[in-house]
Amino acid sequence: MLKNRYQEILVGLNIMSLVRGIISLRRKRTTLLIDDERFKAQSYPQNFLSELEVLSLLRLGKTQEIPELADLRQFLSPGTLEFSTSHFRLKTGGSPLENLKELLRKFPELIEESDLDQVYGETPENFDRFFLEELARFENLSFEASLRPKGFRFDIQGPKWLQTVFTRFGERLNREYSLSQDLTAPALLHLLSVAFEEKMKTRMAPEEIPFYFFRLLSPVYRLQDFFLTTQLKRRLTLMGGDYKESQVQFWQMHEKKFENLLLASFEGVISGDRVLFFSHLPVEVPFTVNSPFPLLRKTQITPVKRPVSPFPATSLTFLADEDDLGGEDPYRVLLTENGEMAAYEWPYPELPGSKPNFYREGTQKSFEKDAETLPFEIKDWQFGGIQNVTLDMRSLREQRKTEAAVLTRLPLQIGLSGSIIEGFEYWGPFRYKSFGLLAVSYGIEGL
Repeated sequence: MLKNRYQEILVGLNIMSLVRGIISLRRKRTTLLIDDERFKAQSYPQNFLSELEVLSLLRLGKTQEIPELADLRQFLSPGTLEFSTSHFRLKTGGSPLENLKELLRKFPELIEESDLDQVYGETPENFDRFFLEELARFENLSFEASLRPKGFRFDIQGPKWLQTVFTRFGERLNREYSLSQDLTAPALLHLLSVAFEEKMKTRMAPEEIPFYFFRLLSPVYRLQDFFLTTQLKRRLTLMGGDYKESQVQFWQMHEKKFENLLLASFEGVISGDRVLFFSHLPVEVPFTVNSPFPLLRKTQITPVKRPVSPFPATSLTFLADEDDLGGEDPYRVLLTENGEMAAYEWPYPELPGSKPNFYREGTQKSFEKDAETLPFEIKDWQFGGIQNVTLDMRSLREQRKTEAAVLTRLPLQIGLSGSIIEGFEYWGPFRYKSFGLLAVSYGIEGL
């Protein structure tokens, strides 16, 4: 039986909303988590983790006494990320040394040719241990900096050749096209920003360079989110929290402030002090997420006969044609498992009245074209739209000499008819400007 009033109402089921619910309960706040299918928040950075996110979630499990997070590694499977353009195909997911060698094969200008023998003279055991220690040092410094209003500067340690690779990595990916006349490195940054933060960027801020570097060369893990979500839901309810799978049928506001809601499951009117939304953009609701940046929704093609299994696909491929980097269809995503297509996604601009069906023909043509060059077979498929979105920050130009705070908020607010709704808070993937899931895990405790 649900209560009539809660101190916190969380909308949208995913790992982070469950963690937030558990944290709120430990603070003695009455908490309700609503699993409304219109508020989905599955995203690439939340499903495919690097060692950075794993370390941050392990810390969260320990400090917040959440055994499921403290034992997170049991919910991880090996995964792969691939980045493909007309000029290169870069596949990561193995050990740090394997990933580094793959990066240098595709971008040899990142290292002096005379230093290559040192790279290939490294043993996997020694280099991987050293790299993961440096990664852990960066993650720990990032967490400590998240507790302060100012950012920090990180310089990688280790052999001189690795410092050269690290420095050139940032310089190469940030070099203006007008100076390089080459779109190869910008295309890589373009795809990395989609994969790591579900944002499209044309430049990395100084504090983002080590984040992208470590995340690219880290092992890749596919989170078995079905099993982890099941266990976290159980813990939420055992601690006295309430969970309800239902649509919110009616939202009542008064003087630009949230008053109460009514669930379709006829639990009665439920009011709350705060409503936290853990999703990208909702659909079919009377309010919107106001963003200063354009948004891209996605169409999706999936097999008609999809395997019924809680085990998700473990390979993710991001594709882009360099000529389309500034266009309206700037990338595609292919999700596969053992060579079998699980999903194919194609973005389209979020415009008034736009619908997935308007872009069916474009999606199909792109899908058929990619099927000719990628190792997957076209089978009977079905078309539809998905609710997660990509934030388009390609127009952002910053001239900063100092590092921004780790938890810099993006000005995304929930509004109705142009007015901000008091009591509504956006906690989706774009809450913070940089660091993707890493920043969300640092800031999830909130207020």
